[in-house]
Amino acid sequence: MPSVAEIKKELDKIQTGYGMMSLTWKAEPVAKEIGFESIHKVMSLAKESGFKAFLNVGEFYGPDFSNLIYVREFFEKYPELRQHALVSCKGAFSGVTMTPQGSYDQVVESVRNCVDAFGGHIEMFEVARLDKSICKDGEIYPYESFKALAAMIDEGLIDGISLSEVTEEEIRAIAKDWGQYLTCVEVELSMFSTQILENGVAKANNDLGLVTICYSPLGRGLLTGKVRALSDIPKGDFRSALERFHGDSLVQNLKLVNFLEDEIVNKRPASNPSSLAQIALGWVKHWSFSAEYPKGKFIPIPSGSTIARVNENFNEERAKITDAEFEKINNFLKTFTTAGDRYEMHQ
Repeated sequence: MPSVAEIKKELDKIQTGYGMMSLTWKAEPVAKEIGFESIHKVMSLAKESGFKAFLNVGEFYGPDFSNLIYVREFFEKYPELRQHALVSCKGAFSGVTMTPQGSYDQVVESVRNCVDAFGGHIEMFEVARLDKSICKDGEIYPYESFKALAAMIDEGLIDGISLSEVTEEEIRAIAKDWGQYLTCVEVELSMFSTQILENGVAKANNDLGLVTICYSPLGRGLLTGKVRALSDIPKGDFRSALERFHGDSLVQNLKLVNFLEDEIVNKRPASNPSSLAQIALGWVKHWSFSAEYPKGKFIPIPSGSTIARVNENFNEERAKITDAEFEKINNFLKTFTTAGDRYEMHQ
């Protein structure tokens, strides 16, 4: 089992991770023959590049631990690949009531249940949301949640702790008490959701040497260019309830998509083409080389349930942007306002 230092060293090599929520958290999970082929491709690309694959799973990404079981069955089919993966699991959260469950006993139960469903130890575990309802007087974060995670590390069920959906103040407070166990911080970052660049979260990660794992780097599909109307979203997909994909909000949000296509994608030389999604992923990764975050590391974790999408998302050469393109995009973002908050529901 890797140490926290070894996990952080491996994370530093990774350019793109794999978000696995969309494999199972939908009306009909992705057929295993298709999903397994996609996971296998992710693993193969990582092996070819000489580093481990970062796989992001969740206790509540579907009913009855279906996400964890899905990935467990993949590794049962390809046991030789397990050693080439870094698995990060999100838990201690009710997928029914959508509320955190952060007491000591709840966190311990969550970790044990996840390890059982997954079929073995997990490299990183994160409470999906901090359970602020159990904070004692003066606590910035629920101390007992992390006491439980530390106990699970001591027991050998997990190797390290990742953080999820946290503020700058919470990151710094948790790092002060539990820094020896921390590996990375998972938060949302895309051109549509740049809050972590403005609220101190990215700066805290930079200062503390924590990798920033960036979920929804493609703006929940808007930055693929495949969503031009609400009808482009599959039936039963939770995105159809989000304000960003409705009416005037969608019209406003497509202004960013159109800018990227007109000013970046279409102006790339024929010898070095990139898709809209690759530009969006390249923008996230380019923050790793920015002057603002000299010690920063940003890893986008797009999904991808087909071989074609995995090949697109994990083509590291095509997902590089120039300093000039990065500056051009950021200058546009200064004048652009996303319509619809991250989880704002359409009324």
